[in-house]
Amino acid sequence: MATLTVAGVEEALSKFKSVGSSFIQELNLVLPRLYAMGMWRDLLYETTISTTDGNFTLPDDAEAIVSALMDDDPVKAQSQFHDYRITGRNRDGNTLAGFGIIDDGLAPTVNELEAGKTYGIHVMPVEPQQSIPRTSSNFITVTGLNTSSALTTYTPTFDTAAATTSSSFAFTDVIEIRNGDSSLKDPVKIVAINTADVSDRLELGTVQEANKVNAYRRYRISNSSSVKKTLRVLVKRKFKQLINSYDTVRPSNLNAIKHGLLGSVAEENADLERANYHWNVCKQLLDEELDAYRGEAKPVLRFDPSGSGSRIPNLL
Repeated sequence: MATLTVAGVEEALSKFKSVGSSFIQELNLVLPRLYAMGMWRDLLYETTISTTDGNFTLPDDAEAIVSALMDDDPVKAQSQFHDYRITGRNRDGNTLAGFGIIDDGLAPTVNELEAGKTYGIHVMPVEPQQSIPRTSSNFITVTGLNTSSALTTYTPTFDTAAATTSSSFAFTDVIEIRNGDSSLKDPVKIVAINTADVSDRLELGTVQEANKVNAYRRYRISNSSSVKKTLRVLVKRKFKQLINSYDTVRPSNLNAIKHGLLGSVAEENADLERANYHWNVCKQLLDEELDAYRGEAKPVLRFDPSGSGSRIPNLL
């Protein structure tokens, strides 16, 4: 479990950052590289996803599936275009059951708007917050198709405190959700509500970070009959920009982060030999932490030269 926040890491390591930059900016440069180096402690977690469609989307803080169970049966995750390369694609667009879970790339929203329905776009606070954070500029731009199939945009205003803000026109499809140039203090969620049935709601995404086009990892499965399927998945955590001093830092290894900061400083000074040294030490520290964290659960390969309890007979 991660135990450090941005404020805690800054208190311990602020003297190791580059001159002229903020500490949180340095962390936002170093930590993505640590995430890409391996599956360290705190970077894997389990979640449950239910779907009645032929696809599903990972949570915003998940990058990829490591292992999965679908309706309590093991299922293998395949690479993008796996079925295309082998058999092409079914005429009806369904995924064949034998292929398991297929990586479908990135999608602009968590859920797609259903065909034949129209939706209003609503921006709401994320609990426990009761109002949308205020900002001086227009933070979100939703681009999609309206009821006339014309390309249109919706830009809600955040200059006054409100419990929710809604579009005055309906969407039939959402193509892009783009964030503006000022991060929000707290995240907000974007929800599509059916204009004919307010109980029909689809989550489109949760946003907070500035200067970002939102994208979510999507996978395809075989579900032509639209029955409910439940997936228990082990996922690799995705790095999300640190915004506030109370944001959690993963992995919470001060020594590894220190060498990451020193490696970044050395790269800025064109000292590649020193930079490579620090990044190698950083990886070694994370490996040692993971090894110690596993304890006796770590895999060990053992050979018994005498066989399984008795000598091995000579077969020659």
